[in-house]
Amino acid sequence: MLLHTSKTAANLVTCTDLTKRSASFAAISHADAGGMSQSDTYQSSAYKIKQGHDTNDSAGVIIIGAGMAGSRFAIELARAQQQSIQEKNAHLSGMTLADACVPLPITLISKEPQVGYNRIMLSPVLSGETAFEDTYLYDKADYEALGITVLAGLSVDTINTERQYIKLDDGQVRRYAKLVIATGSTARIIPFPNHTAKGVQVFREVADVTALTSYARQNQTGLVIGGGVLGLEAACAMAAQGARMTVVHTGDYVLNRQLDLSAAQLLQDELRCRGVSLELSADTKAIAINDKEEVCGLVLKDGRTLPADFVVMAVGVMPNTSLAKASGLDVNRGIVVDDCMHTSCPHVYAIGECVELDGELFGMVAPINQQVDTLVSVLKEAVISSSIKADDAKSLQAHWQPFISKLLSLKLKISGVAVFSAGQVTFSDMEAERIERLVYRQPALNHYHCLYIKDNKVIGAVLYGDIHDGSFYSQLITDNIDISLIKDDLIFGSAYCDLDAQAMSNTTTDHIRDEACVTELVEEVS
Repeated sequence: MLLHTSKTAANLVTCTDLTKRSASFAAISHADAGGMSQSDTYQSSAYKIKQGHDTNDSAGVIIIGAGMAGSRFAIELARAQQQSIQEKNAHLSGMTLADACVPLPITLISKEPQVGYNRIMLSPVLSGETAFEDTYLYDKADYEALGITVLAGLSVDTINTERQYIKLDDGQVRRYAKLVIATGSTARIIPFPNHTAKGVQVFREVADVTALTSYARQNQTGLVIGGGVLGLEAACAMAAQGARMTVVHTGDYVLNRQLDLSAAQLLQDELRCRGVSLELSADTKAIAINDKEEVCGLVLKDGRTLPADFVVMAVGVMPNTSLAKASGLDVNRGIVVDDCMHTSCPHVYAIGECVELDGELFGMVAPINQQVDTLVSVLKEAVISSSIKADDAKSLQAHWQPFISKLLSLKLKISGVAVFSAGQVTFSDMEAERIERLVYRQPALNHYHCLYIKDNKVIGAVLYGDIHDGSFYSQLITDNIDISLIKDDLIFGSAYCDLDAQAMSNTTTDHIRDEACVTELVEEVS
């Protein structure tokens, strides 16, 4: 029976309200332990990559999706279970095997034949700087050593949450005690006229890299729709491979949500130097095709047609929620979860780009890694042991580490380009009146720093060229630190700042600053 929560953030349960869910799991673990020896359990979770119909009937943890979230979770959960079991069994000297703890089998299902690669590294793969083999997060031996079953090149057709099993597209049926959905996201496609024509591509998976590399190496002309991070990375990578690339962006400047105008102009100059042209404030009307229904250009709303052999849509991603929705889970923009990654079904969890928490979606590595750590803390005690009882739920809960959304920062992944952004860096005219800007420029080196300050707190930072202080400024924003005593030196970086207020009040500045580099210090407008 499904337990549905409201889609409103106010009514989402938190992990502290889930004692019944833990009790339910303890009962499941106790029931599944019957008749299963320790050796049987380890054999059933032996590492395999297979396309066939061998079915592991042991109810364990099944992870749907072997991307950065799913693969890391499988590895970290197996390691945590292993450590937990060693600690518990060390205290069972003289007891029977029935009292010992053994791990729940872990099965990782990958739709792609390639399992657990770093999607962030696809840009340098596309540019030819990195081999795809170097993008794998783990070796096959890592999965094997931890007893993880890996099913590659298979999709899950259905999830039966009442009877707790999944059905794969090759006919396999597998039971689970706990299910983790890590289906990630899919590239967003804007349904322009002719958007399904041959030559319209996205940049998301290994297959996309293969297709785009082929276009680039034929020295073809390409257009990228979207001037965000992914669009710029794709354009630069293909230009490096020989393609003639143009980025078509609706904004007045690229990365207009993450950068201010000054930093964006420096970046745009660099993009042009790399052979990437820019069409800014340009709205796409349709994709132009020839009589063979192949891409031949892009029609803009101003009436112009830009010629092209292929078009790349880089206009964001959408959480992949179709499987969860079909199974009856609570879905809004993403799969609705609480702060311990529970979905609306007590034995089903979700992590990664497919989830939504309090109305927020997650597409950056840092929060996804944190979600993995949270769910490992929730499930690491999920071991098969006849000594586990339902009333142990509260003791299990004590180990949970709820997920807390934190400040996100941007780092552009284009070789030789250093760009960092954190916090709020764009403002309405009314907001701007209350913001103080501290700006540092060093034109000879193409260095630019800008800090946005409100009420003596750093609320945003943009760095270009030299970004080594990015984490320092990000921490100031996250911790909401009063910077009154270090404001005069703050723009020069952490090396010139002492965050100990008492020390600041009792010392004098003994460093030398290049005042010629400071071309703008804009005081707060009253």
